[in-house]
Amino acid sequence: MRQAEEKRCAVYTRKSTDERLDAEFNSLDAQYDACASYVKSQVGMGWRLVDRKYEDGGYSGGTMNRPALTEMLRDIEAGKIDIVVVYKIDRLSRSLCDFTDLSKLFERNGVSFVSVTQQIDTSNAAGRMMLNILMSFAQFEREMTADRIRDKIYASRKRGMWTGGPTPYGYVLEDKQLKVEPGAAEVVRWIFRRYTATGSSLQVAKELNESSNRRADGQPWRPRMVLAILKNRVYTGKLCVKRTGELFDGRHEAIIDDAQFDSAQKALASNRCDDGTAKRHTMFAPLKGILRCGTCGGSMTPVFSNYSKGGGRRRYVYYRCTRDAKNAERACPIRNIAADVIEKFVYSQLGSVLRRDDIRALVCSGNPGMDEAYQAETSDMERFWGRMVPAERERLLQLLVREVRLFPEKVEIDLAVEGEDGRIAVPARLKQNLGRTAIVVVPPAGEAEASADGELAVVRALRKSHKWADLLTSGTYHDKKSLADALGLSNSYLGKMLRLAFLSPRIVEAIMLGDLAAVSVTRLQELDTPIWEEQERLLGLRR
Repeated sequence: MRQAEEKRCAVYTRKSTDERLDAEFNSLDAQYDACASYVKSQVGMGWRLVDRKYEDGGYSGGTMNRPALTEMLRDIEAGKIDIVVVYKIDRLSRSLCDFTDLSKLFERNGVSFVSVTQQIDTSNAAGRMMLNILMSFAQFEREMTADRIRDKIYASRKRGMWTGGPTPYGYVLEDKQLKVEPGAAEVVRWIFRRYTATGSSLQVAKELNESSNRRADGQPWRPRMVLAILKNRVYTGKLCVKRTGELFDGRHEAIIDDAQFDSAQKALASNRCDDGTAKRHTMFAPLKGILRCGTCGGSMTPVFSNYSKGGGRRRYVYYRCTRDAKNAERACPIRNIAADVIEKFVYSQLGSVLRRDDIRALVCSGNPGMDEAYQAETSDMERFWGRMVPAERERLLQLLVREVRLFPEKVEIDLAVEGEDGRIAVPARLKQNLGRTAIVVVPPAGEAEASADGELAVVRALRKSHKWADLLTSGTYHDKKSLADALGLSNSYLGKMLRLAFLSPRIVEAIMLGDLAAVSVTRLQELDTPIWEEQERLLGLRR
């Protein structure tokens, strides 16, 4: 008797949920045993089981994105399978369209399909017709199930019940109900207040990361997380049905009121264009209309240029003398200056104004306990201005300053606030530094050259180098390149500056005591040896 041709049979099993999959004998095992018994009954037809089990536990039949199914289809196209055996056809798919695609793939590779409990064999026309009928009912059942689930969710939300999903920040889940977590809820209220004031999710996230208000998982805040909180109606004590857009009163306690939520939505809307996309960042120029060229009297208007390198894009903003731009025959000695250079210089000079007794009394009037906090805030002007968003800095600058005049040998600031010091005149000179114009304060005779805020240039460089080195050693930035990109510096310049963080303690002490008043930043950068004794010898501190 002629032996039947061998048919390699693959058993595919699936279960929609992962419930009880860790049991000793589960639904997948039951399906496999039934299919394996059927294959063994057809051993006379040459059927045999392949060694591989194709099991998808916890995957819906409404999707084709299942790991075991993907692997089985890959083996079919590789010619390793002749027959696919399932317990019921809906184990393979509950979508008629998906099953049609599978049938085409089976037919193209000469693979048959068998359902052991429904006696379906696709090798004949009657079997294929019955298969299509059963698949239509399987899809209908899946759609009916989805409709029932949606209706149940709708009815539950209408009653104010929480229907699942990620627990919103500010709440904890107890007995399937949302309960307010006091500490996190206060952070949520702060987010709504702060965003309404600044209109910047980036600034809100930055301030959260700088404070002790970290997320529950310890991860840093991102702007998208702030926006997700601002758009979530749950915080008003309501539940939203996305399908219909309806709002229902929830059983949980509200964290913010409707007025706060509406104010935040208005701020969000103002940051969107007509097509619903986010607006591009505005080019903030706080000295626009205030800064003038002291030589020719022309106003200095902001201009920008874009620079692309390594796939990144940066925008550089400058203030340019308008008279110089219009008169090609006469070159203005000022011409242009980088926006960050002149702005930081003006910010630093305003420290003495903000620390004046009359200004402090005006700000702290009616709140005596605020006086100490105000003095602490204005003691570090770089930190004071850095914590503000650009719009806040621009507003405060407009309130304090009437006009800034830039000369080649000095900078004059006319104040808008009343008082004895109506003008600040700072002797300074413009100096080219790495292709950019820098402002260097000219010290009185006999004193060392200082930076724009009165600090010695060498001391300022030491402070920066240690700050940048801390950013690397703490893991905030993983390498010099990422830090240099964040600071807007070149790799080579950053490398030279970082050398100052590893100077001999004796050298640093001598600089702070004034024993090395003549040493320059460039001279310190040239000390490329890590050995402290050699560094001290090169600077004359050791023989």
